[in-house]
Amino acid sequence: MAASLPTTLCLSHGDEPCKRSPTQGYAPAVKRNLMGHSRNTVRRLVVTAATEGSRKSKEPQPSWANPDSDEPPPWARNEGPSSTSQESFEVPFYVYLLASAITAIAAIGSVFEYSSKNPVFGVLDSDSIFYTPVLGFFAFTGIPTSVFLWFKSVEAANKEAAEQDKRDGYR
Repeated sequence: MAASLPTTLCLSHGDEPCKRSPTQGYAPAVKRNLMGHSRNTVRRLVVTAATEGSRKSKEPQPSWANPDSDEPPPWARNEGPSSTSQESFEVPFYVYLLASAITAIAAIGSVFEYSSKNPVFGVLDSDSIFYTPVLGFFAFTGIPTSVFLWFKSVEAANKEAAEQDKRDGYR
Protein backbone atom coordinates (compact mmCIF):
# COMPACT_ATOMS: atom_id res chain seq x y z
CA MET A 1 0.00 0.00 0.00
CA ALA A 2 1.29 3.44 -0.87
CA ALA A 3 1.18 6.15 1.75
CA SER A 4 -1.62 8.66 1.48
CA LEU A 5 -0.49 12.25 0.94
CA PRO A 6 -2.45 15.40 1.81
CA THR A 7 -4.32 16.75 -1.17
CA THR A 8 -4.03 20.47 -0.37
CA LEU A 9 -0.33 20.81 -1.08
CA CYS A 10 1.01 24.06 -2.39
CA LEU A 11 3.85 24.14 -4.87
CA SER A 12 5.71 26.76 -2.87
CA HIS A 13 5.54 25.05 0.54
CA GLY A 14 6.93 21.66 -0.41
CA ASP A 15 5.58 18.79 1.72
CA GLU A 16 3.55 20.82 4.22
CA PRO A 17 -0.12 21.69 3.69
CA CYS A 18 -0.99 25.17 2.50
CA LYS A 19 -2.46 27.35 5.24
CA ARG A 20 -3.43 30.23 2.95
CA SER A 21 -6.81 30.36 1.29
CA PRO A 22 -7.31 32.12 -2.02
CA THR A 23 -9.85 34.49 -0.44
CA GLN A 24 -7.39 35.99 2.09
CA GLY A 25 -6.59 39.65 1.74
CA TYR A 26 -3.37 40.56 -0.02
CA ALA A 27 -0.75 42.84 1.40
CA PRO A 28 -0.41 45.92 -0.84
CA ALA A 29 3.40 46.13 -0.53
CA VAL A 30 4.20 42.65 -1.95
CA LYS A 31 3.00 41.45 -5.34
CA ARG A 32 1.25 38.11 -4.96
CA ASN A 33 -0.17 35.54 -7.36
CA LEU A 34 -3.72 34.14 -7.36
CA MET A 35 -3.02 31.76 -4.47
CA GLY A 36 -1.76 34.56 -2.28
CA HIS A 37 1.96 33.70 -2.45
CA SER A 38 4.70 36.12 -3.33
CA ARG A 39 6.25 35.73 -6.76
CA ASN A 40 9.81 35.16 -5.61
CA THR A 41 9.08 31.79 -3.93
CA VAL A 42 10.59 28.54 -5.19
CA ARG A 43 8.05 26.10 -6.59
CA ARG A 44 8.33 22.32 -6.26
CA LEU A 45 6.38 19.65 -8.08
CA VAL A 46 4.48 17.30 -5.77
CA VAL A 47 3.40 13.88 -7.04
CA THR A 48 0.57 11.97 -5.38
CA ALA A 49 0.39 8.17 -5.60
CA ALA A 50 -2.92 6.34 -5.78
CA THR A 51 -3.53 3.45 -3.42
CA GLU A 52 -5.08 0.09 -4.28
CA GLY A 53 -8.26 0.94 -2.42
CA SER A 54 -8.82 4.14 -4.40
CA ARG A 55 -10.17 2.26 -7.43
CA LYS A 56 -13.72 3.50 -7.97
CA SER A 57 -14.76 1.11 -10.74
CA LYS A 58 -16.93 -1.81 -9.68
CA GLU A 59 -16.05 -3.87 -12.75
CA PRO A 60 -14.67 -7.28 -11.81
CA GLN A 61 -11.11 -7.95 -12.79
CA PRO A 62 -10.87 -10.78 -15.33
CA SER A 63 -9.34 -14.01 -14.09
CA TRP A 64 -6.51 -13.90 -16.64
CA ALA A 65 -5.40 -10.46 -15.32
CA ASN A 66 -4.49 -11.78 -11.87
CA PRO A 67 -0.70 -12.05 -11.39
CA ASP A 68 -0.86 -15.66 -10.14
CA SER A 69 -3.18 -16.89 -12.92
CA ASP A 70 -1.99 -19.42 -15.48
CA GLU A 71 -4.88 -18.62 -17.82
CA PRO A 72 -3.73 -16.90 -21.05
CA PRO A 73 -5.34 -13.60 -22.12
CA PRO A 74 -8.18 -13.85 -24.66
CA TRP A 75 -6.05 -12.80 -27.63
CA ALA A 76 -3.56 -15.61 -26.93
CA ARG A 77 -5.99 -18.49 -26.28
CA ASN A 78 -6.07 -19.93 -29.81
CA GLU A 79 -2.34 -19.79 -30.46
CA GLY A 80 -1.79 -23.45 -29.64
CA PRO A 81 -1.42 -26.20 -32.22
CA SER A 82 -4.47 -26.47 -34.44
CA SER A 83 -5.53 -29.07 -36.94
CA THR A 84 -6.11 -27.47 -40.32
CA SER A 85 -7.69 -30.60 -41.78
CA GLN A 86 -10.89 -30.14 -39.72
CA GLU A 87 -11.27 -26.43 -40.43
CA SER A 88 -12.98 -25.38 -43.65
CA PHE A 89 -11.81 -22.43 -45.68
CA GLU A 90 -14.10 -19.41 -45.53
CA VAL A 91 -13.88 -16.52 -47.95
CA PRO A 92 -12.93 -13.29 -46.11
CA PHE A 93 -15.47 -10.47 -46.15
CA TYR A 94 -13.23 -8.14 -48.16
CA VAL A 95 -13.16 -10.57 -51.10
CA TYR A 96 -16.96 -10.45 -51.26
CA LEU A 97 -16.86 -6.68 -50.94
CA LEU A 98 -14.29 -6.30 -53.72
CA ALA A 99 -16.27 -8.62 -56.02
CA SER A 100 -19.43 -6.64 -55.24
CA ALA A 101 -17.76 -3.35 -56.14
CA ILE A 102 -16.33 -4.68 -59.41
CA THR A 103 -19.67 -6.22 -60.39
CA ALA A 104 -21.55 -3.01 -59.61
CA ILE A 105 -19.10 -0.95 -61.66
CA ALA A 106 -19.45 -3.35 -64.61
CA ALA A 107 -23.25 -3.32 -64.40
CA ILE A 108 -23.55 0.46 -64.19
CA GLY A 109 -20.95 0.83 -66.93
CA SER A 110 -23.04 -1.45 -69.14
CA VAL A 111 -26.09 0.76 -68.57
CA PHE A 112 -24.13 3.89 -69.48
CA GLU A 113 -22.55 2.27 -72.52
CA TYR A 114 -25.94 1.09 -73.78
CA SER A 115 -27.52 4.53 -73.28
CA SER A 116 -24.71 6.34 -75.11
CA LYS A 117 -24.32 3.73 -77.89
CA ASN A 118 -20.60 4.42 -77.78
CA PRO A 119 -18.56 1.24 -77.17
CA VAL A 120 -15.69 1.94 -74.81
CA PHE A 121 -13.51 -1.12 -75.39
CA GLY A 122 -14.53 -1.83 -78.97
CA VAL A 123 -15.23 -5.51 -78.39
CA LEU A 124 -18.78 -5.16 -79.73
CA ASP A 125 -19.91 -2.38 -82.03
CA SER A 126 -23.24 -0.72 -81.33
CA ASP A 127 -24.67 -2.12 -84.60
CA SER A 128 -23.82 -5.72 -83.63
CA ILE A 129 -26.64 -8.16 -83.02
CA PHE A 130 -25.05 -9.16 -79.67
CA TYR A 131 -24.61 -5.58 -78.39
CA THR A 132 -27.97 -5.24 -76.62
CA PRO A 133 -28.17 -8.80 -75.20
CA VAL A 134 -24.65 -8.73 -73.78
CA LEU A 135 -25.02 -5.32 -72.17
CA GLY A 136 -28.50 -6.23 -70.95
CA PHE A 137 -27.17 -9.43 -69.42
CA PHE A 138 -24.45 -7.51 -67.54
CA ALA A 139 -26.88 -4.81 -66.41
CA PHE A 140 -29.74 -7.08 -65.31
CA THR A 141 -27.61 -9.76 -63.66
CA GLY A 142 -24.80 -7.54 -62.41
CA ILE A 143 -26.83 -5.30 -60.11
CA PRO A 144 -28.56 -8.16 -58.20
CA THR A 145 -25.29 -10.07 -58.06
CA SER A 146 -23.55 -7.00 -56.66
CA VAL A 147 -26.24 -6.61 -53.99
CA PHE A 148 -26.00 -10.32 -53.11
CA LEU A 149 -22.20 -10.12 -52.80
CA TRP A 150 -22.48 -7.02 -50.63
CA PHE A 151 -24.88 -8.80 -48.26
CA LYS A 152 -22.51 -11.79 -48.16
CA SER A 153 -19.61 -9.49 -47.25
CA VAL A 154 -21.63 -7.95 -44.40
CA GLU A 155 -22.65 -11.43 -43.22
CA ALA A 156 -19.04 -12.68 -43.32
CA ALA A 157 -17.77 -9.57 -41.48
CA ASN A 158 -20.43 -9.97 -38.77
CA LYS A 159 -19.52 -13.65 -38.40
CA GLU A 160 -15.83 -12.82 -38.05
CA ALA A 161 -16.65 -10.10 -35.50
CA ALA A 162 -18.83 -12.50 -33.48
CA GLU A 163 -16.04 -15.10 -33.46
CA GLN A 164 -13.54 -12.48 -32.31
CA ASP A 165 -15.93 -11.31 -29.57
CA LYS A 166 -16.30 -14.92 -28.43
CA ARG A 167 -12.52 -15.34 -28.33
CA ASP A 168 -12.22 -12.09 -26.36
CA GLY A 169 -14.85 -13.23 -23.87
CA TYR A 170 -17.57 -10.69 -24.70
CA ARG A 171 -20.22 -13.28 -25.64
